[in-house]
Amino acid sequence: MADKQAVKQVDIGKGKDKEKWVKHYSSQHHILLVGEGDLSFSWCLARSFGSGYKIVASSLDSYDDVIQKYKKAKSNLESLKELGASTLHGVDATKMKHHLSLRMQKFDRIIFNFPHAGFYLKEDNNIMIDMHKELVEKFFENANDMLQANGEIHVTHKTSPPFCHWNILELARRNYLGFIGRDDFKIEDYPGYRNKRGEGDRCDMHFPLGECSTFKFTSSHTLKRSQQLQGNPMEIQKRQKITFDQGIPTNFIMNSKYFSDHRLTFLAVDFVEGASHSFGTCSRGFTRRSNSVNEVPMSELVRHMVRSPEVFMHENLYKFHGLKRINQPFSNVDSLSQHREIVRRYGQHPEGRRGLV
Repeated sequence: MADKQAVKQVDIGKGKDKEKWVKHYSSQHHILLVGEGDLSFSWCLARSFGSGYKIVASSLDSYDDVIQKYKKAKSNLESLKELGASTLHGVDATKMKHHLSLRMQKFDRIIFNFPHAGFYLKEDNNIMIDMHKELVEKFFENANDMLQANGEIHVTHKTSPPFCHWNILELARRNYLGFIGRDDFKIEDYPGYRNKRGEGDRCDMHFPLGECSTFKFTSSHTLKRSQQLQGNPMEIQKRQKITFDQGIPTNFIMNSKYFSDHRLTFLAVDFVEGASHSFGTCSRGFTRRSNSVNEVPMSELVRHMVRSPEVFMHENLYKFHGLKRINQPFSNVDSLSQHREIVRRYGQHPEGRRGLV
């Protein structure tokens, strides 16, 4: 009975496979599962879909440790393999975007059920809480770079004290993730899933769930774009033109999120020095290349501008352009929120807006 309630089938066209849903997850989604215990959640999805072809199930433990710690892990792994799922071991959620088997992949859903940094201290100990928060924040940082356009990150988490003190909404915000919503988590929605402690002598035992929810996030620019499309679809068309005024991309930062899947041929004019330059990537941001035009991935350019505004604005863009008067007011911009406020208010640097260069 639970299987029938949890799994929904939708005919997506004659001659095509039926799309199947398990709660938030579709058989059409490319799904990455992080921090799996005995792989029972991955197995639940693959079995319900009738295929694991689009599922990548990963665990922090090695293969040997997994089958030693969990009685059903070996059979779950064998079933996943039969259903066509990929399984990875030794995957650290805080570094996973660099994993050889993951760094070239993008996912529609990235799932981390009940993240936990280990049983070192009592759960209400502030040091332990900080360890949990560090794990989740680094996971968000990695997962954000691994999402497809319109992809989502799902974290299932206890919501009662002391677990609510992790404040995962704030951790997500720090990593430029927008909050979509939360749904009560009910284990019966996932037939065959068994939550595990994962550590110590009782590693194969389940832990009491209590009150818990699945928190859903997406990239901030994806969420904002969706909201704008719902509110005023024509607004997107009005704001897609990129212009340069005095060497400054006046509406580039404001509109770059709409070009995340494009590559931009980027030629900026240095009105102070009277020369044209293109930008190429380097370890600290972007560097100048004279007498050439370079294709820069839009997502890479935006990543540097948003994550390191103090480097990009001070050293790599404004100083390269010799705009010393424009550079000066940014010397006190020590936070991303201040930087965003300047961009929101002026669309460019305020001195550049007044034509003082």
